[in-house]
Amino acid sequence: MRWPGTLFARMTLVIASVAFVFQILVVGAIIFFVMLPQGRHAGDRLAGLLVDVAHVWAQVPENQRQAYEEDVRRKHAIHIQPVGQERKPLKKVLPFYHVLESAVRLRTDRTATLYSSTDEAGKSWVWIDIPTRQGPIAVGFDRAMHPQYPTLLIVMILILAVGAMAALAVSAYLARYLTRPLRHLSAAVRRMGTGQKPDVLPEEGPEEFVHCARAFNRMTAQIQDLFAARTTLLAGISHDLRAPLARMRLALGMLTDKHEPALVSQLMSDVDAMNGLIERCLEVGHGFEETQKSVDVHELLRSVVEEMGIAPGHVAVVAGTDCHVHARPLALRRILANLVDNAVKYGGLDGLKIELDCDAAEIRILDAGPGIPAEQVDRVFQPFYRLEPSRCQATGGSGLGLAIVRQLADANGWRVTLENRAAGGMLARLQLAPAWPQSHESGSG
Repeated sequence: MRWPGTLFARMTLVIASVAFVFQILVVGAIIFFVMLPQGRHAGDRLAGLLVDVAHVWAQVPENQRQAYEEDVRRKHAIHIQPVGQERKPLKKVLPFYHVLESAVRLRTDRTATLYSSTDEAGKSWVWIDIPTRQGPIAVGFDRAMHPQYPTLLIVMILILAVGAMAALAVSAYLARYLTRPLRHLSAAVRRMGTGQKPDVLPEEGPEEFVHCARAFNRMTAQIQDLFAARTTLLAGISHDLRAPLARMRLALGMLTDKHEPALVSQLMSDVDAMNGLIERCLEVGHGFEETQKSVDVHELLRSVVEEMGIAPGHVAVVAGTDCHVHARPLALRRILANLVDNAVKYGGLDGLKIELDCDAAEIRILDAGPGIPAEQVDRVFQPFYRLEPSRCQATGGSGLGLAIVRQLADANGWRVTLENRAAGGMLARLQLAPAWPQSHESGSG
């Protein structure tokens, strides 16, 4: 048997198992310490009554035996008849019959065998041959008149079954109640792992969970403070660097007529590259606090390509009609702009194709570039990692574009992947499924 994987299932199984074992022990104790002793006592009393009835019958004069038989039948529901009547061996399912046979054998010092028969009224009788001075005589009793405990056993089995189901239900409820804080903690950790701000955990329940929730909330606040400090630091550095860069560019512009134009142009290009790098660094720290709202992805895509000077004909809706999502529009715009820019930079406009699948909640950007070696596909999402090792901005970029794409996607619960196409080029796939329910709700409306 495979052990369940979740804490909820394990706790339910353990609690239910303990409760079920306890019920079995209780039922066993009732059987062995209550039912069996009572059965032995009842069997011994019945055996004594049967033997006494047979012995008294043998001592009664023959002319009075019929009256005696009627008296015994009326008082004790015991019948007396000669041995040899039609009957069959009794199937001794319950231990009571074994106890009765043993008790009769001890009193008569003879082997005792039980038989059964059914009369014309449908009553079931149990017979046993008891030796007397007049010879063996068959003495029988109505099975329904003596304790055999079949009904009690059935009731106890039903109680055990109902108790097991009740134990399972109560165990499931207790396990769910006890693991609820852990489920909240797990969801908050997963949310934080994707870069999103988790909800504040309720500091309630058992003391251990309260301490854990309080520590997690404190850690979350500290991490948010670190993010805010990082953004503030980057903004400050940007402000402090852009002012001297602006003065450098102005000075270079004034030197164009007095110095080598090629050298001045190169220096101005370097200044522009530094400004671009600063903007990229700032993008890493921005976009997480933006408010979500309804966004038409098709219109957003068209505006992105138009701003980049790309013809809208490169964008095609391949499935579905309503492509609205509930998302952060600026974050989505930055992701799409970076992916489209990479596709144009390495594959050119001729091979660019942007597909929007509203049914699958997916955007696919295809290019005709050289592709990426398979072993480096995941590494290109690392900050400052570039396939071109020269560190030249013109040929390798800043190495931050895809890192920004991955961080923004993770922060919004989206998934971005890169794949090499069989026909050549790359396929950038952005899956927005977690943010897509508005499209399906409007479609089912």
